Amino acid sequence: MKVSLQFNYDEASEHCELSTDLLEAKSEGKQQSTNSIFATIGIPNYAHLKKQILVNCEVNKELPERTIKLASRLLNVSTAAPTIDYCYIQVSEEKPPTLDSITLLLNTKLYDKLVTLSTDYERLEFFSLKYNIRNLKTVIHNGDLISEGWCGILDCQPFNEGQIDFSKTETIFVRDDEGFLRKNKSIPVNSLDSSRNKYPIKCLKYPVPSDLIIPKPDTREDDTFFIFADTAILLNVDITSGSLILLEDESGHTTPAKLFVLLTPNSYDKSTLYAHPRLLSKFSSSSYLSIKRYNALSNENSIRSESLNVASSVSIARIGGWYQSQKIYQEIIMHNLRTFFMNKERIVKVGDLLPIAFDSSASHLFNEGMGDCPITQYNDALVWFRIENIALSANEENATLNEVSDADQAVEVPLNGMFLINPGMGTKLITSNMVKEKIIPTKAHDILSYYDIRRPFSYDFEIFPYADSLVNIVDSAIKNITADFPINTSILLYSSTPYTGKRMLVDFLSSWLGLSLIQIDCFDLSASVGSLDSVIKIIGYLKSKLENILPYVNGSIVYISHLDTILSQHDPNQDPDSSKLSRIFEIEFNKLIGGFAEKYESVIFIASVSDIDDIPVSIRSQFKFEIEVPIPNEAQRREIFKWHLGINVLNINSSKSDFVFSTGKDVSLDTLAIHSAGLNASDINSIIQSTKADVLSQHIAEKQSSQAWFKKKLIISMPDLSRAIAKARDEFSLSIGAPKIPNVTWADIGGVEQIKGEIMDTIDIPLKHPELFASGVQKRSGILFYGPPGTGKTLMAKAIATNFSLNFFSVKGPELLNMYIGESEANVRKVFQRARDARPCIIFFDEIDSVAPKRGNQGDSGGVMDRIVSQLLAELDSMSSEEGEGVFVIGATNRPDLLDEALLRPGRFDKLLYLGISDTVEKQLNILKALTRKFNMDSDVNLAKLAKICPFNYTGADFYALCSDAMLNAMTRIAKEIDEKLKQYNEHRMDIGEGKVSLKYWFDRVSSEEDTRVAVKMEDFLKAQRELTPSVSQDELDHYLAVKENFES
Repeated sequence: MKVSLQFNYDEASEHCELSTDLLEAKSEGKQQSTNSIFATIGIPNYAHLKKQILVNCEVNKELPERTIKLASRLLNVSTAAPTIDYCYIQVSEEKPPTLDSITLLLNTKLYDKLVTLSTDYERLEFFSLKYNIRNLKTVIHNGDLISEGWCGILDCQPFNEGQIDFSKTETIFVRDDEGFLRKNKSIPVNSLDSSRNKYPIKCLKYPVPSDLIIPKPDTREDDTFFIFADTAILLNVDITSGSLILLEDESGHTTPAKLFVLLTPNSYDKSTLYAHPRLLSKFSSSSYLSIKRYNALSNENSIRSESLNVASSVSIARIGGWYQSQKIYQEIIMHNLRTFFMNKERIVKVGDLLPIAFDSSASHLFNEGMGDCPITQYNDALVWFRIENIALSANEENATLNEVSDADQAVEVPLNGMFLINPGMGTKLITSNMVKEKIIPTKAHDILSYYDIRRPFSYDFEIFPYADSLVNIVDSAIKNITADFPINTSILLYSSTPYTGKRMLVDFLSSWLGLSLIQIDCFDLSASVGSLDSVIKIIGYLKSKLENILPYVNGSIVYISHLDTILSQHDPNQDPDSSKLSRIFEIEFNKLIGGFAEKYESVIFIASVSDIDDIPVSIRSQFKFEIEVPIPNEAQRREIFKWHLGINVLNINSSKSDFVFSTGKDVSLDTLAIHSAGLNASDINSIIQSTKADVLSQHIAEKQSSQAWFKKKLIISMPDLSRAIAKARDEFSLSIGAPKIPNVTWADIGGVEQIKGEIMDTIDIPLKHPELFASGVQKRSGILFYGPPGTGKTLMAKAIATNFSLNFFSVKGPELLNMYIGESEANVRKVFQRARDARPCIIFFDEIDSVAPKRGNQGDSGGVMDRIVSQLLAELDSMSSEEGEGVFVIGATNRPDLLDEALLRPGRFDKLLYLGISDTVEKQLNILKALTRKFNMDSDVNLAKLAKICPFNYTGADFYALCSDAMLNAMTRIAKEIDEKLKQYNEHRMDIGEGKVSLKYWFDRVSSEEDTRVAVKMEDFLKAQRELTPSVSQDELDHYLAVKENFES
């Protein structure tokens, strides 16, 4: 419901007051027992997401009908600034939840006074009296400013808003020693320097709703000439809202505009001008603008003046770019261009630039003649046009405006060739060919957000050094072109695995620098280089694509993705025909790139490949720079999650939806970054989209939200994201080799307490205190578990990964072997590279003696095992360097005497831990407790007694077999009991003249839960123990003890 909005500037005022009719409308004829209600207030603002707050509303009989009055402190509204005069109210039938705790940031003087009070209840009573915060009435919001400069809400738990219960809510007081409350004071309207008349200009974040423009302009007036500023600026230049002004940049270029005040509350900077993207294009190279006041010739305070001539025809040129050159998009682009001119009486001038947004996915609908149907467009692309010529009737004259000088003397100034376009009055719109023009880079102005277009991911150059390198190379090349010193620039992007974000990086680069992006995906080409005909087709396709665009773009990037799909290396001795064709293609491709780079100096070629080693040398030499785009590390994944979970990106195109997504307070970016190791930016985006879909589906299925007081706000919690990450890892683990964190805890392992300390020293210290190794101290990254089989070596490695939240790679010997020379060593390198990409990570080599035996003793003719050992040694050496930070290697073997001696030297597997057989009753009891902790055991079971009768040559695997057999014995016993019960039941039915029943019938209709309950008894354990044969004999155990003594001596 839309209602009038007023503000109360009294600090002790109610949070919200409402008129009597609103309370009566809520009751709908029912008996109203209270004069207060809870309601969600939607405050319109200058972004596409309305600000919504939950408040307790009291009735004020003096308010006009359909009016509410909000406390100004809720929205940090000052008394001197004009405010928004309407809002939306939605009454809630339920009370909001009670907060568990609130954290209050207090001015130092107020804090010192409050600590003298003895209890929290007394302190809350003070706030109740001073600021009218009432028990189980007032709704507290995270970030509330209770009193400007004195007190604010720093945090609320577990929700962002809720009631406060004086007897239950924990109150935490924080002393504002840093002066945050003083910094957050609202800026007085007279705080700007009166001598200053130059202001920075930025793009509006979103189109301004007509209800927020004061005074209301004519509905046909050209809103692209509107500019908005805070009250402080209007007072500083002594201009009222809705006045005509003249904007002037440092070079003296001027244009008229209409200045409007920004109503509070708003999130805009108070010292900045905000304009439409079209107006910004007139000052794309200017950082600051000055303001002069204008008086119109007519009585209208409007640019749309009677003195403006109506153009009889206007010639509009398309600015060159990818979308403008593709025929499939022309219908929807021209439809949106016509709509732009039909909605308003546009004012144009020769050379003006016009931005037009559209939905590229809806282009086929317009091509099929459905353009006149109402189609909702979700903008995802932006194109530009330029006014080329304006034709007038012979009897029309130029229009004029009056400029007011500093001495208030009116001077007649021409409108600089501005004319009115009104298709309803006969203006003809004529589109001409494409022209060259530089577009606005996003590093200067974010114009994509204005059209609700998803922006490319914004790279932090300190966290993404490869992005910094790429931007610096391309930016330097563009500057050289501008300085008439062009240098042909070509860049090859590569990665160790596919889908690491090369396309995302190029999208950001083109948008950041304002370059036209021309994309050619080699997957779209019809065939690989298999014949001379295919060579001609591929080269011809590339030529036709580029020749239609490059002449009409001013600064462009030609991005050729998946280049390796049409290139391959061939051995001339094995396949001379294919080698010859590949050579021909390489020559033609190099001619193509070199020819276009020489002909069009402003073009920059960028190609991407997944494996740079597959690219022929002649092609690689054509590219002057090679940049690796690795899989995101932990810090980079954190930034990607932060970007995608931002409120604007999370709700892109949500202006057409009733739901608003936001993240819960339990969401930890650090945890998400750790558990998403090995995943790339595309995977993370899929995780976020999948989570949004699941949360929305769950909300619709439940129909009633658990937070009924805010039904349209969908909260994405940490469990929601964790489930999506787990699902993504399960789906992609086979295809991308994503390592996983196993689910084995210390509680699953018994009898290994002695070696836990050694493990903590080796892994925990480097992870938590990497600064200790910054001075050059070599960290230990290798652990070797050795001992008899079945003693829990593999289980121990998994428990380490779980305990320290490390990803886990398990490598078996045969996985590394390959029949081709050099491939086995390459497999070793790939394993370590994948681990580095997924760090923190553990690489576990099970039965490592099969992977790294002693060199020189093998009988293979190619010496493959020796080369694998050498490669493994080289990779282990790199683990102690910065490159191997966060990667740990664990090996397990029961024959350490067969390992190559070089593996055991310091810096490699320098920590040898013996996992032997439990030699005490206490250790055996710990193992039994760990294995049976999830068992349902009878009261007669005595594990201590069972441990005493077990021999000391039982391994961990033997105890596992003992417990499994005991469970099986119990199940067999229960099955026999059930058979006996069924027999007795059928005999009883026969005695009373009824037929026998089946076992299924007995389970479904007769049996109780107690009948099917499987409880392991002591007799089951004893039977299993009597039948168990130890897997390690005493002689074998003596051998392993001798090996241990040999290694420890």
